[in-house]
Amino acid sequence: MEAVIKTGGKQYIVKEGDHIQIEKTSFEVGSEIGFDDILLITDKDKVHTDSSKLKSFKVKAKVVSDDKGKKLKVFKFRRRKDSKTLNGHRQPYQTVEIVSIGK
Repeated sequence: MEAVIKTGGKQYIVKEGDHIQIEKTSFEVGSEIGFDDILLITDKDKVHTDSSKLKSFKVKAKVVSDDKGKKLKVFKFRRRKDSKTLNGHRQPYQTVEIVSIGK
């Protein structure tokens, strides 16, 4: 069984046992998350896309770890103004393991 979920403004295709990186949430490491925003579910030959039927499904996941992404350099430069700034940014993520997909 596969599902397409939406979290943090992004969509993910998930199966049971998958590890995915999502935007950081307020949940602690080791706690369970339930994803309510399900866009599509495939079950062998059937594909469920009707939003009224999808409300009965639930995707449960467990927070495995808190991570940070690669460091990005942000460089601003204004020509002929003798103005330049260099900043760095590391986006916080959470690694999540999909526990179950079902009703």
